[in-house]
Amino acid sequence: MTGDALSARTVDDVRLAVSVHGSGPTLVMIPGLGSSRRVYDPLVPHLARHLCVVVFDPRGIGESDFVEGPYTMSQLAADAVAVIDALDEPAASVWGASMGGMVAQHVAIEHGERVQRLLLACTGPGGPHTVPAQPAATRALLGKGASTPAEAYRLACTVMYSPEFQRRHAAFIEDEVRHRGLHPVRARVFNAQYEAARQHDTYERLPSITTPTLVLHGTDDLVVPVQNGELIAARVPGAQWQPFPRGSHLFFHETPEAVAAAVLAFLD
Repeated sequence: MTGDALSARTVDDVRLAVSVHGSGPTLVMIPGLGSSRRVYDPLVPHLARHLCVVVFDPRGIGESDFVEGPYTMSQLAADAVAVIDALDEPAASVWGASMGGMVAQHVAIEHGERVQRLLLACTGPGGPHTVPAQPAATRALLGKGASTPAEAYRLACTVMYSPEFQRRHAAFIEDEVRHRGLHPVRARVFNAQYEAARQHDTYERLPSITTPTLVLHGTDDLVVPVQNGELIAARVPGAQWQPFPRGSHLFFHETPEAVAAAVLAFLD
């Protein structure tokens, strides 16, 4: 999908490609591991009817500048703040999914004054308190054994979507696989993101978050088991917990209307 084009400049002068959709209160959405802003295409139209939805390509991804790693979570959080700066707003609500949710936690912890509301989807606290995925799910997510980017993403889709969604929406998944094959993520960027995520550990600092927080998670998530979301919701003071029954890792692709309704109710 398309929106008004914008660019942001990070503190180390990396240009980030940004799209703005709709009008109203601002929601900045941070993509997850190896993902561009395209990952939110199924959800954005439902949100943009009531919000100014801002999506961006992280450093090294999509139309943003290529930057070799290593990356840190603090660096990626500062990049998200640079997007808020580009909007010329003192603060915005921030959504992050999966690794993007890890980044969003760091935004709230390190730049809390810039975050009006925090929404954390299918993510975890990291460190020794993480409830790990089954090894087979992690191997599939990382495309282990695949010979092409498209094949790797097809493997990832087997654990990011429920079996029912895979059956009923095979054409959608094939389109995503085709797009990933045509627009592969550089291995150095993917690895830099993955290593940053491996270093993520906010467990002890989650109670310092004072921003109103909503934690959303699919109950059948194979990539980041739902117990991780429950743990975050218990650690962040006053956090609201919103499970999505039978939802997979990309539950916001599977039931975008329901997810948008939960987001809008929280932001109202």
